[in-house]
Amino acid sequence: MDLIDNIGKEGSTSPLDQFRDLVPREKRDTETVGRSWTVKELRRKSYEDLHKLWYVLYKERNMLLTEANLARRHGYYMIQPERRLKVKKSMGAIKHVLGERKRKKIAEHRQYLAEVERLGGLVGKVDLHDNEMEESMHNEAKSLDSKEP
Repeated sequence: MDLIDNIGKEGSTSPLDQFRDLVPREKRDTETVGRSWTVKELRRKSYEDLHKLWYVLYKERNMLLTEANLARRHGYYMIQPERRLKVKKSMGAIKHVLGERKRKKIAEHRQYLAEVERLGGLVGKVDLHDNEMEESMHNEAKSLDSKEP
C-alpha cells in the first residue's frame, strides 16, 4: 500500500508518476494555467512537431483524467478543471490542421492525375521505343567528328 501512496509524491520513481500531477496542490492553486493552442499557430508546425505535441497533450489528458478520478473518489474538487477543456481544444486543433493537410494533399493528387490524363493523349502518341531519333543524333555526332581535323 505504501507504493501506491507514494505515486506522484516527491522522490518517487514509479512509471505511474506520469499519470499524476507532480505540482503540489498549494502551488497549483496560486498559479494560472496557459491557453490552448490555436489552429493558426499549429499550421506553422511540422508534422513531427504536431506528433510530439499530440503525445504530450495525450499524456496530459491522461494525467488530468487520473486527477479528476482521484478527486471524485476522495471527495474534493479538482484544481483548475479548465485544463481538461484546454487540452481537448488543443487536440481538436491538431486534428483540424492534419485534416486540412490531408485534404490539400488529396486535392493535389487529383490535380496531378487530371494533368496526367490530359497529357496522356499527347504522350501516348510518342513512341519511346523508336530508335530513329537516337540514330539520327548518333549519325550527326559522327559526321561532326569526321569534319574536325
